[in-house]
Amino acid sequence: MTEAMTSEKATVSTPNRTAAGADFSPSAGQVPSAGPDVPARVEVAMPRDLFDRLTDHDEAPTCRYETATGRAEFVAEPTFAHESRAAVASELFMRITVALEVLGTPIEIQVSRATRLLSNDGAFEPDEGLFIGTEKIAAAERAGGWLDVRRGHPAPDLVVEIDRSTPSSGKLAPYFRMGVREAWTWSRRGGAAIWIPGEEASAPPVDRAAASRVLPGATRNALEELFGLPSRSARMPAMRHLARRVAGELHRRGTGAHA
Repeated sequence: MTEAMTSEKATVSTPNRTAAGADFSPSAGQVPSAGPDVPARVEVAMPRDLFDRLTDHDEAPTCRYETATGRAEFVAEPTFAHESRAAVASELFMRITVALEVLGTPIEIQVSRATRLLSNDGAFEPDEGLFIGTEKIAAAERAGGWLDVRRGHPAPDLVVEIDRSTPSSGKLAPYFRMGVREAWTWSRRGGAAIWIPGEEASAPPVDRAAASRVLPGATRNALEELFGLPSRSARMPAMRHLARRVAGELHRRGTGAHA
């Protein structure tokens, strides 16, 4: 953009639209290079009426329209709704850790937000990752940065994906090929789901499950309730109950729970 160009920001009122003063700086028609922690930005030429139709909904990405150039600018970045649901999973895992400590169990679990995974299928970054077992946790800590399963680095036992605009279904089979044992997904339209690898060669590579195998005691219905509650204060009783139930099941099953 040149300094002479004037910007007309989108006027449709949605939670995900850009705030005043947001910095859009890519050159026309280019997508700037970005690391995994930098929001991806892109410009697309389109009529204003098409832009308004595409973005007149609650899940519209951060965006604005340049009247002078006839180009729409979009920024792909996590939203508050996305981050708050990811935080639910993270806090649940941490509460399970505390409950395990209270029980004096030898099982150790480690939460890893934004774990970067690399395999023959490409690079992936689940919203949450959970490692179970002292040896696996130590190996992941030694690896640091990207965990490359081709080099023998461990994959998480469990990953969580919070879907905003595109489903995570295409990531599930690659995750399971890496050695991930289970995946949880949540979306506004689809709710919570627990995914496990398909057990038969002729079957689809992923199956839905009613209950977690990695964290016994966590059911799809319990996750649906937990992710669906509107605030942290509303979630706390359900989260405490679920964390104690999972910790109790892991403790009861002993060190073989993560085998």
